[in-house]
Amino acid sequence: MAERNPRAHVWSAAERAVLNAAVEAAPSVHNARPWTFAVREDVAELRRHPVDLLDEHDPLGRDRELSMGTALTNLLLAVEHLGLVPDVHEVAEPGCDRTIRTVTAVHRTHPGQETERRFAAIEHRRSYRGTFPGRQLSPAERTSLGAAAGLARGETHWITDTAEAHAVARSLGYAARVMQDDDAYQRELAHWIVHEDEPGGQEPESGIAESSLGRRGLPAVGLVTDRTRLPDETLLAARFEHDSVLVLCSTGDTADDHERIGRALELVWLEATSRGIAASVMTQPLRLREVRTALAEELELDGFPHILMRFGHEA
Repeated sequence: MAERNPRAHVWSAAERAVLNAAVEAAPSVHNARPWTFAVREDVAELRRHPVDLLDEHDPLGRDRELSMGTALTNLLLAVEHLGLVPDVHEVAEPGCDRTIRTVTAVHRTHPGQETERRFAAIEHRRSYRGTFPGRQLSPAERTSLGAAAGLARGETHWITDTAEAHAVARSLGYAARVMQDDDAYQRELAHWIVHEDEPGGQEPESGIAESSLGRRGLPAVGLVTDRTRLPDETLLAARFEHDSVLVLCSTGDTADDHERIGRALELVWLEATSRGIAASVMTQPLRLREVRTALAEELELDGFPHILMRFGHEA
């Protein structure tokens, strides 16, 4: 552990509660929360926590790192909301090859309106898996969401025309068929699906609520079970043209890149929530190498696609 800074702010009990709640509310793939979080005196520690049940879905750990990025984003927003400037360090964890993200604060600040809007959105953020019968996003809304990611030029890409919509629909249709026929993947996914006793109940502490699985359109190919009725690719392409779909990608494909994209994902999602825009996230299809390669080529991306984010206005 890094040597203690005598000038560092010591977290009060109330501040610890704020930090804990923010990290707990961070989204993670399969709601697995592959991290542990602790606050000790003047240091907040975010550690990677192995989730062994995602080997088929995430063999290279990309989604684990994406999830770490969302948790770190919420933590930093919470620190700024408390009127403090966060200082982030990466510390090697003794005895293993994992690292710990430590956050301390030395200086006071006044949180800006953007920080406060996004922090307030943490408790309201949710994944919307229905269709978007309402109006499409305006160009100004798209610009604001793309800028919120804080990524380099070329690392965000909106699906904008018919050719791109059909290209993505073909790739997602292919991925859905492969995942549906993969017995090992389906067994793993079945383990994570939580069957609620009552429709519309609270989202489970871990795992995927059965009621949240998509049934039609794009949501149906975002998380495919052996009982999902796969939509026609022509209909998928039509939905891509109607919905606003953002691709998040990175020029590199390292663990640091995946965490960075996870941080961008949460920033965009919170920005959308703060503006009354519904959103959902798709990562499963992009875990197939051939799908990632095809999307990068068809969309002429400058890097590796990691996430598809779907936005719209509810009716």
